[in-house]
Amino acid sequence: MKMKRVLSVLLSLGLVAAAVPAQTLAKGEETVRISSSQELVEAIHNQKDGQTWVLEAGLYDLGDDCLDVVANINGVEKGFVFPLFANDLSIRGEGEVSITSSYDPATGNWAGQNFVTVGGSGVTLENLTLKGNPNSFYDGQCNKAIELMGGKDLTLKDIALGALQAPDGSVSSGSIYISSADAGNTVIEGVEMASWISAKSVTSGSVTVKNVTQDFANNTYAGYSDAVYGYAWNPSVSGDKVSLEGLTIKVDNKSNFVKQISDNLRPGTTVELTEDIAVSEMVYLRADGVSIRGGGHTITAADNFQMGSHGQINLVKVEADNVTLEDLQLVATAANKHALDIWGADGVTLRNVELDHSAAKTGAPLVNNSSNVTIEGTFRAVTGENSWYGVNLDDRYGKATLTFAEGAAVSYESKAAGEKPFVYLELATTKPSEAIVNPENGGLLLDPENGQFVEHSHQYGSWQSDAAEHWKSCECGAESERAAHTFAWVIDKEATETEAGSKHEVCSVCGYARAAVEIPATGSQTTPPDEEQPSDIPAEQPGEGEKADTPTTGDSAILLGAALAATLGAAALVVLKRRKASAR
Repeated sequence: MKMKRVLSVLLSLGLVAAAVPAQTLAKGEETVRISSSQELVEAIHNQKDGQTWVLEAGLYDLGDDCLDVVANINGVEKGFVFPLFANDLSIRGEGEVSITSSYDPATGNWAGQNFVTVGGSGVTLENLTLKGNPNSFYDGQCNKAIELMGGKDLTLKDIALGALQAPDGSVSSGSIYISSADAGNTVIEGVEMASWISAKSVTSGSVTVKNVTQDFANNTYAGYSDAVYGYAWNPSVSGDKVSLEGLTIKVDNKSNFVKQISDNLRPGTTVELTEDIAVSEMVYLRADGVSIRGGGHTITAADNFQMGSHGQINLVKVEADNVTLEDLQLVATAANKHALDIWGADGVTLRNVELDHSAAKTGAPLVNNSSNVTIEGTFRAVTGENSWYGVNLDDRYGKATLTFAEGAAVSYESKAAGEKPFVYLELATTKPSEAIVNPENGGLLLDPENGQFVEHSHQYGSWQSDAAEHWKSCECGAESERAAHTFAWVIDKEATETEAGSKHEVCSVCGYARAAVEIPATGSQTTPPDEEQPSDIPAEQPGEGEKADTPTTGDSAILLGAALAATLGAAALVVLKRRKASAR
């Protein structure tokens, strides 16, 4: 009876605990569940240090209901659209959560130009879509979507900043500004936006930018400059205290690609083209680890192309390590010298790249000056009347190598009347065999007479084989059609009753033959008739009334049931004895 009462009490306590909302968890920690715009407004008004707000899926419009919140951020008491001044505050969305405000402040003053203003430290925003409020002062767009001012240790994770449309159809999401001098450990991770990140004010602490995408296609600030600041409104991340761990910038031809994109790239940035790009001066890549993903699009010279401050008229120049050009076509015009000039760079990769130099005024499709370049996938070079050659390697200022990766598909087209070499080596210290690595993958063959590599069309001979595979080889060392043998038996000599025969396996593709094996003589019946076991007589079965040695499935089940019953009976007997002993 006592045991039943204890169980009853424990069950009751469990039900009570399950029924209590998860509001107060631990000392200083409070979880507030929010499912409506009004509940979010109330939470903003009543925010406290250490709270966690969990927002259910839905759209939340703050309107102007938070302008009277006493926030005291950066000396400003009120007037914020979405102020967060509590410390260690976490706001997390469950499912698809979008927060916005339909309020138009129609002003450029500091409090009114932000959507979210963070004054507290240790604030976390996670799994949210934040669409800034339209501000007619900024043509219906939001200037700053999020600003950290005074606080530190901000975390933005899996945040999408929704874009607002200007009257001309261009878009912008508003920027992220880290305006605190001490950013602490601020992390911006998994954020998608249509603007930039500024951390120029940060003098201590760090701002880590990880896996962020900035879509600058059809952006309001694409191509924008003024007489005072020039091209100052550009995608990327500014500031000296920034650690970049993944940034992708999407661009179209509306941007000034050189002034707004290539000249401002931080190391490790990836640029994705959304359409063909025309540039007015040389694209100069000087940041390590940069990738240009063309998506099959083209970079070419615009009609107003001219020499830049660097004094060069190449279409693209790479002077940085670990740069990758991928799925891209570079088309030089009469305004250009080289289509692609790689100078003093290591670890450059050209993957699925075409260099069209047919209309250029001079130079070559590709010049490798003291650099280490690898070609992967498809590579095509096109020369014209004014081209010197297809590819040049020059080691005057350091070793120059061109490596053709396995699987590279290289093609060369000359549109000139005279013959122009595909590869031309100008080597002072490097051996030709060391300058061109895996030339057979690029369809090249070294000419021992002049030390130059020439185009080579593979001529594959007859089948070659080993015990497992067959293949064809070219004199350059390239292989083709390597595969495992396909064997079939061939009878060399039929066996008779008195003589053994022989047979061997032959590959039906290449003719490779394995050693012959014996086929035994067919012979005659040698087993006495009375010892043979006729195949149509069944094996001996138990007679009527006899039992086979092996129990049937039903017998097994009976035995198992009996064993189980015996075990349960023994257990019951032990319990009964213990109770009797206790009764004494």
